[in-house]
Amino acid sequence: MKEGMGNFGWFFWAALLILLIGPSVLPGQGGYRRAIDDPLGLQKAAVYDVYGEFAVRGTKLHRPSLVKMLNTGVRRLSGLEDAKAAWREFIHDDDVVALVFTWVGGHDLGTNRGLAGALIECLVGVGFKKENLMLVGLDDLPDEAAGTRPFKYGWRREKSSFGADSDYLAGWLDEVTAIIDVPSIMDDNVINLRCCLANLSLPLLKSPAKLYDYMMENPGDPFIPEVYEMAEIRGKVRLHIANGLRLLYYGGPDVRQVYVNERSTLLFSLDPVALDRVALEIIRRSRLTMPLPTTAEVDLEASYLRTAMAMGLGYDDLNFIDYVHLRHDKD
Repeated sequence: MKEGMGNFGWFFWAALLILLIGPSVLPGQGGYRRAIDDPLGLQKAAVYDVYGEFAVRGTKLHRPSLVKMLNTGVRRLSGLEDAKAAWREFIHDDDVVALVFTWVGGHDLGTNRGLAGALIECLVGVGFKKENLMLVGLDDLPDEAAGTRPFKYGWRREKSSFGADSDYLAGWLDEVTAIIDVPSIMDDNVINLRCCLANLSLPLLKSPAKLYDYMMENPGDPFIPEVYEMAEIRGKVRLHIANGLRLLYYGGPDVRQVYVNERSTLLFSLDPVALDRVALEIIRRSRLTMPLPTTAEVDLEASYLRTAMAMGLGYDDLNFIDYVHLRHDKD
């Protein structure tokens, strides 16, 4: 009888612990940490905005600063001091990992290639194999990409359903077990914001143009969160690293350099909605302080973020987001 009560007590405290920390997988248990899904509001989403004062000058990037910024971000998210252990909180040695960058407009911001090289250096430096890394969304590959897994353009043979629609998904999804989302932060004249959710939704569809007429009235809502929520996509996402080295705050996705804010940061989160919400605020503040056409609106909305929060994909409410702006670690 006492033994039974002991087991009951153990399960009670274990259940209470899970309730308090939320449903994310505990580190060291053979699983992966995932985006927060916490409808009771028992914990907040963390967004780390890591600054490197020498990271970027125009389109020239300082590689050592980028490597430090990347390692700092994953250390903060994991709560671990060792970079090798920190990266392995999100991906494992046997994973085939897609590093997904922003293709439309990303090239013109001029930082994706250098950031890709620094990310490969980080991952290889802590023991991941190049042949298990795939670069997606880049026109111009860095030198470090030699020996990585080739990206093959194409689509699945069968359609996949999302919401009330369906389409063919990108074929590379079948080759990878994990995704690191590396979007550029951009204004967009149709969906208003291009960042984490947008980077892993419309570009992964064969025929996204058929949704644009609807999106002109309802910018990205609800299609962007519906596509992202698909098991083939969301189920593989491990980490979001938003490129804020040079961000586009107006006129996107066409890049005019006069509307580019050289901010020299990378943003890290497990919650794509929270990171997108912070990115939206950064764009708003950039519009307040930097050149803007006299007819342009300073404010900017992305209604699909509210829908994403209602679907349990993350937090759109700043009250439930822990935002931390910090300089990168020395090592």
